[in-house]
Amino acid sequence: MKIRLNPTMVALCLTGLMAAPVLASVQSSSDKAELHRIYTQIASLQNEVKELKYQQTSPTSHTPSAIHNYKRRVAAHRAHKQMVDPNADDTVSTTAPPVSQQISAKALRQLIQEQREYLPFDLDVPGQAFVSTGPYVGVPYQFAGNNLIVNSPSVNVDVQLLTIRKKISEQLHMMGGEIAKEPFHSHLLLSGLVEGQASYFNKGGSPSTTDIDLTSVNLDAFFLGPSDWTLGFIEFNYANDAPAQSVFTSTNQYRVSNSRVFVNKAFITIGDFAFTPFYGTLGQFFVPFGTYSTTTISTPFTRAMARTKARSILLGVQQQAKNAFYASMYIFRGDSHAASVSKVNNGGINLGVKFETDRVRGNIGGGVIANIADSAGMQLGNGFATNSTTEQIVHRVPAYNLRGMINIGQHVDLIAEYVGASTQFNAFDMSYNGHGAKPWATDFEADYTFSFLERPTAVGVSYQKSNQALSLGIPLIRYSLVFNTSMWRNTLQSIEFRCDREYAASNTANGAGGLASKPETGKIDKAVTAQFDYYF
Repeated sequence: MKIRLNPTMVALCLTGLMAAPVLASVQSSSDKAELHRIYTQIASLQNEVKELKYQQTSPTSHTPSAIHNYKRRVAAHRAHKQMVDPNADDTVSTTAPPVSQQISAKALRQLIQEQREYLPFDLDVPGQAFVSTGPYVGVPYQFAGNNLIVNSPSVNVDVQLLTIRKKISEQLHMMGGEIAKEPFHSHLLLSGLVEGQASYFNKGGSPSTTDIDLTSVNLDAFFLGPSDWTLGFIEFNYANDAPAQSVFTSTNQYRVSNSRVFVNKAFITIGDFAFTPFYGTLGQFFVPFGTYSTTTISTPFTRAMARTKARSILLGVQQQAKNAFYASMYIFRGDSHAASVSKVNNGGINLGVKFETDRVRGNIGGGVIANIADSAGMQLGNGFATNSTTEQIVHRVPAYNLRGMINIGQHVDLIAEYVGASTQFNAFDMSYNGHGAKPWATDFEADYTFSFLERPTAVGVSYQKSNQALSLGIPLIRYSLVFNTSMWRNTLQSIEFRCDREYAASNTANGAGGLASKPETGKIDKAVTAQFDYYF
């Protein structure tokens, strides 16, 4: 009588029956290297058994790729069985000789070698790597309602990546065996975003304008390994506006022709959250001054004023617990400077605490930066970069940041953030109504998450206000209503209704070098924006 066995049971039999005879055949040998090799081969077979068991019990084990890999493994097993015994079929006889007598050492080595071909990475050969794709960095994961209501702030990406790598390592260890030990391999995880918008805008009662635009394209490359202590990140971005200075002056307004790709962020991080909360980062990134999380499509006032990208060195600590303290400090050479020459003259400190109870989760913190004139809003909006060849200012202007995010239950999220200069600018660098400007901005948001058509959905309202920020092109007050949902996996659909009140016509301001800013009217601007995000 012949009995048909499950492939997993066949693999278990191979592992159990093979161990004792094979070891017995080499115990009389003095070649320790050969003994070590046999142990390694047995461990590899055990890993194969564990992986087959994992695929059978995994919720995704019935996906086409899993089925395909499973069939390839079974076919390989049968092929090797036929190689050893050409008369064998797909069944196992109860009177068959021991498996260890059927499989030679050469066949065993070939079986292990072919098994490696089915894995996405090689566990033993230095320098081997694999490339994978997935929405890993700052992405609202599909059908996760709480994540739909906060856009990726692009700040503290190094902490996000260290946390992701820790989670990947934990998952590998849960699978068990040697698969969790990859000391010689680098891995590349690719993710990205394609974003399009359709918009309507009416400025203070003037004739309205409409537009359809490709507003954002990102390609993120996340490098892991080969050491557990190193990782790298590169973000390529597409710019949808015309270059500020183009050799093709006659086509400056032809935005399709002027589309360009640039490196937005690139850095190296040293750290391993599985062993220590301390880490360090070197490269180009947004320094952790503020977080600027928001539910809205439009850029919040706080980010427009103070978000700062620099080529910096950062040291930080992030405790690994639900209730945790975090801190970081950073230094960099700013584009603006008060001294006669430019040097490393800027930096800051970021502090905060995360907490979690049964009903409430939150993140509260604050920070300080030595000179807010190096922010993107100051460099572009105020004109420090375009109106001065040396960017020498009369004196530096420090700034403060206070922020908080509170999640109540599963439905309510509250966001509040403040950024502002601690002292006045010199009137020659930035003025407001005849004196040195001291700009600040706030953002208050409330969001409610629910299910709509069995899809996670969020509705949010926002109130934002600025002061003495006329030269930055930031409105005085903003009211926003936004609706977000995710109809398909890895996508986000949003629509925003926005009203902005401009600064009064009686207000005056100048930017860098004393150049007068364009006056505003005090009227109401209205805008409607629909956005579609596809993450991969």
